[in-house]
Amino acid sequence: MKSSSIISIFIALVLIVSGYVLCAKARNSAPSDAAIDGNTLVNEDGMVVTEISLEGQTFSAVNVYAEGCKVEIHGNAEKSSITLINFNENTYIAAASEKVLTVSNKVSLLDYLNFNGTGVKFSGVWKTLRSFLNYDTSKGEQEIHVYLAGDADISKINLSCTQNANMRVTDINKDCDIAVSTSDSSLEMSTIVANSLTLAGSGGEITLGDATLTSFEYLSSAAKFTASGVVAENLTVDTDSSDVSLHNSDFRNVSVDLAEGSLILSTKYDRSNYFRKIEITEGEIIQNGEPIGQKDVSAEELADKLPGNMSIKVKVGGVDITFGSEILEPLEDPNAPETPETPENKK
Repeated sequence: MKSSSIISIFIALVLIVSGYVLCAKARNSAPSDAAIDGNTLVNEDGMVVTEISLEGQTFSAVNVYAEGCKVEIHGNAEKSSITLINFNENTYIAAASEKVLTVSNKVSLLDYLNFNGTGVKFSGVWKTLRSFLNYDTSKGEQEIHVYLAGDADISKINLSCTQNANMRVTDINKDCDIAVSTSDSSLEMSTIVANSLTLAGSGGEITLGDATLTSFEYLSSAAKFTASGVVAENLTVDTDSSDVSLHNSDFRNVSVDLAEGSLILSTKYDRSNYFRKIEITEGEIIQNGEPIGQKDVSAEELADKLPGNMSIKVKVGGVDITFGSEILEPLEDPNAPETPETPENKK
């Protein structure tokens, strides 16, 4: 037998075995399928709207992955649900599996074979064709709206969007960790109360307003970031390039490592409340409207005595800090003796 024939037979066997494996995988995933059905209609504006109820679904984590569309997450709804605008059948993922809600318009064959663990299934060729024949989804942009009930017990929210997506996250008040990754997309976040918030990715424009957090990490590069009214115990900025503006925002501990760009920070706390190590290699530090050179370093003996810590390192760019006059509460001494109970301090 010729070597070419042997190779052809070998390739055919591989394809056959692979086909059986894929079919078996699809069959095995069907009983545990967690895809969520929705009701589709055309509204008065001609938009194709699919409403998906999440009643009866149990999930503690929310994952939203999208590209080139509008994405909104609302955290104070009466009931949890999903609204999809201008999507045909099998062009999106909406699934709850292993306590994780997954919503996405980034769909591949592997999703329907359940290799990613979301429990998605293909609803059939006829249903797909009927959807494309009956609904015209070209009359507007695609939109994903995720509504989370105010009393929903959510521990994690992950949002990742690319290709000029337009994102909005609002009214989140949960003991959860939020992670958002953007790529050449816009992001608006407002009225956020959470444990931690991490912003990562590259490009685009990011705004954050009225947020109360334990920790806040900004890791995005080549982006413009503007925040106002952010309160957090810890702020971390670590990026190659970005313009970061934090207006009327208060942090006990500030750590900034910025290779290229600008940092603007205005806080109600007084300069003397922070142990400071602020340095810029190329550029100038502005404090309360006055240039002070390229360094502002506190005496080392103050390191463990001041309530706040501020470490800022910028290579090329600018640092503009405006301090207020409100005093931070002093740090608690873990070795201090307990205060004896008296009638005055007894609760």
